[in-house]
Amino acid sequence: MSFLRESNPVAEGEDLAAHLLVVYNTNDGESKGLAEYYAERRKIPAERVFGIAAPLTEEITRAQYDETIRSPIVSYLTRNDWMVREPERAQIGARALDLLVATRNDIWAIVLMRGVPLKIAPDPSDEDGMEDAPELQTNAAAVDSELALLPVFGLPKGGYVPNIFFDDRIAGIKRLGPALARSMVLVTRLDGPKASDVRRMIDECLDAEKNRLAGLAVIDSRGITDAKNNYLIGDAWLRSARDLLVKEGWEVKFDDKPEVLPATDPCNRVALYLGWYNEGATGPWVTAPKRFVPGAIAYHLHSFSATTVRSATAGWVGPLIAHGADATMGMVYEPYLGLTPHLDIFTRRLLNGDYFAEAAYASMPGLSWMETVVGDPLYRPFRAPLDPAPAAAGVPHTEHDDWLFLQEARREIATGRMEATTDNLERALNVPGAGPVAEEGLGDLLEKLNEAAAGSCAEEAYKKALAGERVGVDRIRVGLKLAQCYSNRGEEARARAELESLREADPEEAQRFGVSPALDLTPVAPVNSAGGDKPSALPRPPSPPKPTPVSQ
Repeated sequence: MSFLRESNPVAEGEDLAAHLLVVYNTNDGESKGLAEYYAERRKIPAERVFGIAAPLTEEITRAQYDETIRSPIVSYLTRNDWMVREPERAQIGARALDLLVATRNDIWAIVLMRGVPLKIAPDPSDEDGMEDAPELQTNAAAVDSELALLPVFGLPKGGYVPNIFFDDRIAGIKRLGPALARSMVLVTRLDGPKASDVRRMIDECLDAEKNRLAGLAVIDSRGITDAKNNYLIGDAWLRSARDLLVKEGWEVKFDDKPEVLPATDPCNRVALYLGWYNEGATGPWVTAPKRFVPGAIAYHLHSFSATTVRSATAGWVGPLIAHGADATMGMVYEPYLGLTPHLDIFTRRLLNGDYFAEAAYASMPGLSWMETVVGDPLYRPFRAPLDPAPAAAGVPHTEHDDWLFLQEARREIATGRMEATTDNLERALNVPGAGPVAEEGLGDLLEKLNEAAAGSCAEEAYKKALAGERVGVDRIRVGLKLAQCYSNRGEEARARAELESLREADPEEAQRFGVSPALDLTPVAPVNSAGGDKPSALPRPPSPPKPTPVSQ
């Protein structure tokens, strides 16, 4: 399409906040207050906080979208001389279209505050752009994804528009800038079950990005390996995301069972969750205690994960936010698998230090489609470099310092800059002031070594971690690892005694997480590497010729 211009890099020192518009709904009693709070925290000037009078329902018609959202925003940008558009004739397939295309647009991103409608309902009576009527020619869309094409007027309503910001790596890494803004803007929303959720999201993202987001990464795949299975691509994304994280030194919990991770799994302090596939939110993410660290990013792939974002129980987006996640994405209607966010790209762009909005849109092949992006567009969880030197010098460490310290050690091993030996690991991690996070991580790394001294050293590390933990889920998790450590050494009596100790010390938590006398502790053979899960050599299959619905 001739009107779609390739993006160019952001100028040195350019700040996305200088090109952001905040939009709220004047018909919603809390929307304006949230917009003003966000603008204050992010230092957005008052003239770039704009109110529209939109319906209060999450689902609206195409006419309502045009009249109450798109047109008022375009008028406001034009009045302020922030956007200039001129006519342009474009050839799209067999059709010649007369469009209005921006020649200049100073607004590169828009954040919609809670209260602005979520999705545009399908209208079978409007056949514009749907003469061929394949699966992809619906005229439904997420408001965010439709509004992303704000600089261009006159496109067909049916189907999706290829996203020129999609980071396929063919033309190099694409960046936000003036050229891109003439064709599209990055649109996210700050939304959730309650207004208090939105305020928390704003505050926690600001705090998290100051010192770099850190914690556990959980990748929940489905274990699909059949190259003829059209759903293999979803697992390929997740495996690639895992490999990227392992290379960067993250502690990654990787699950490849067909079922989603059960609620009995004692994972905690989760900074990043990526998974699929369950119709409604389930597992650790919606059961006590809350598992996410402040600033956590969590996404579960499902066709209808965002049919609403204002319920704490329906779908995935609302429940994840209600239980502590601060940024997520979701689908308002059936998206088809190939047009959902490519999670390997999303992960790579986040780790590169991109804004959350950049990472999300770089992962999407199409616009005017079904994705809603929920979170602060200016959130940069990895803007601060991974530098554990302050953690090494600070006594005692904070929990956050320990995570960074542990990540640095894992990265040194993953990149071959440090050999994984008992002596090296203890020098790197068993330092004065180290807390239970570092001790548990040390135990995990030692347990993977094929060295005579490693087992007893891992035992001591787990014991120190267990002594320092105060939260039930963390004590259960470390205690289970200690019992497994004994079992790996053939000391079954000590393993059973540790399980009994966990049940006696906290019977309620032990029951919650399935600690029982019959718990299976299968001996695990040591390996010669202290890295994370083995990187996958699974090739990425080509997209299937026919769209694959996410629903089965």
